[in-house]
Amino acid sequence: MSTLAEYRSREHWSYSAINQFVNICSLQFFFDRIAKLPKAFTPLSLSFGSAYHRALEWVHLTRKEGAIPKAVEIRDLFADIWGRQLEEDRDIRFDEGEDAESCRARGMDMVAVYVEQIDPEERVVSVNEAFAVPLVDSAGNVLDKPLVGELDLVVDNNGVTISDMKTSARRWPKGQADKSLQPTAYLYAYELLHGVEVPFRFEVVVKNKTPVVEHHVTERTTDQFHRMVELVKVAESMIAAEHFLPSEQGFYCAGCPHQTACGAWHRERATTSVSMAA
Repeated sequence: MSTLAEYRSREHWSYSAINQFVNICSLQFFFDRIAKLPKAFTPLSLSFGSAYHRALEWVHLTRKEGAIPKAVEIRDLFADIWGRQLEEDRDIRFDEGEDAESCRARGMDMVAVYVEQIDPEERVVSVNEAFAVPLVDSAGNVLDKPLVGELDLVVDNNGVTISDMKTSARRWPKGQADKSLQPTAYLYAYELLHGVEVPFRFEVVVKNKTPVVEHHVTERTTDQFHRMVELVKVAESMIAAEHFLPSEQGFYCAGCPHQTACGAWHRERATTSVSMAA
């Protein structure tokens, strides 16, 4: 089986790329993935999320071997990983009221509460399962670029479930999991690879003073898979036409590391248009 890095060596789509273009900001997509501009800073959410997932990856690999780590073990591991994350990442921009120490303490509490709620009867099937599958529309047409990604966790407890770990500043509203594009992409890939329909579960640790864990289970239909592929087809046509627009009031705007380039986008675009017309 190929690794995620090997799958990524050719042109491809990923859930994060589709989501960035369709739901976050197509101009941010351009800056990140086409122009490949250097980031002015590293958003805290990216650094914290990386450390959190590294810690839980170890948890699930340990579970796969038949043991559940103790809360004290995962607390200490997160503290070590967070220290390394601070060294690796460039100019982390902390949220108001946050600093490296408060994030370390919060992360330790979050991974501990996650471990404490693990069902001992649940069996880990796979961790970080890489995939590359064709994107096929409702008429049977295969797109040039495949869908590439990695399933963080696949478990079995009287039935297989794909699980993904998230952190959140607040409780998820009802229906958020049903609207997310991530389960659509991952369940599409899993069904093509294994020939079975399975549910998808978000395991969300809410960053309360005392963290809590929420489980949000969702499923997808073939029609929703077709809709995703149509979104990709439209995105590809827009990219070919260089149609990238800023999301002026987007939720992710404040934490975007391309704010300077975004602010100058309309001036540079106008200058380019005039020179091309000449």
